[in-house]
Amino acid sequence: MTAALDVPGATLRRHELAALREVARSGGGRADAAPVTLLVADMRPSMLCGRSRAFRSVAAAEALVLLGWQAVDAGGDVALLTLGAGAPVTVAPGAGAETMDRIIAGLVRAHDAAAALALAGRLDDPPMTRDLVPLDDEPPGVRLVIASGFEMPGAGLSARLAALSARHDLWLLRVSDGPLPERPPFPGLTTVGVDAGLPPEAVVALLAASVPGRS
Repeated sequence: MTAALDVPGATLRRHELAALREVARSGGGRADAAPVTLLVADMRPSMLCGRSRAFRSVAAAEALVLLGWQAVDAGGDVALLTLGAGAPVTVAPGAGAETMDRIIAGLVRAHDAAAALALAGRLDDPPMTRDLVPLDDEPPGVRLVIASGFEMPGAGLSARLAALSARHDLWLLRVSDGPLPERPPFPGLTTVGVDAGLPPEAVVALLAASVPGRS
């Protein structure tokens, strides 16, 4: 699939992301409560592809929304930052379903903008290190969850992620278009491989089994 095709799995829809709250609740494991969980969604051009169920960008958004719903249900605040060829979309930290509604709207808006840029010929990924600069301003202790394929990393991505991990509870969701090699690209960092071909019901179970501090 490519961004030029109007096919299932190529578009984010607000009602489908909102419905993931029930999937998140029924998925088994729950994250321990964090004061703030910042969801970071990679919407760069390389994410706008998929050969099976969904684009990697769609799968990334779904996984983040599952964790977002679990975070607010645990009493924490959630926030959003999107990465892309255009301007980032941000949602300030907040609690409850109203904040998740804003995050879902932000994800949909960012994905629509990313698809429009791709159709207009903006197909080169900006370096990921550049797009992660805003995270340097986050206060210590924030839970950062970055969903990406981690292509076009830019110089020093491993060092930047290690520095973020030293100040925050950092989770990396490595979104692929098929099974990933078992060896993670960032040794020592919490990394979960998410196959875009898996439905959300399988992803929430995978997250429950793979991320430390969940039971």
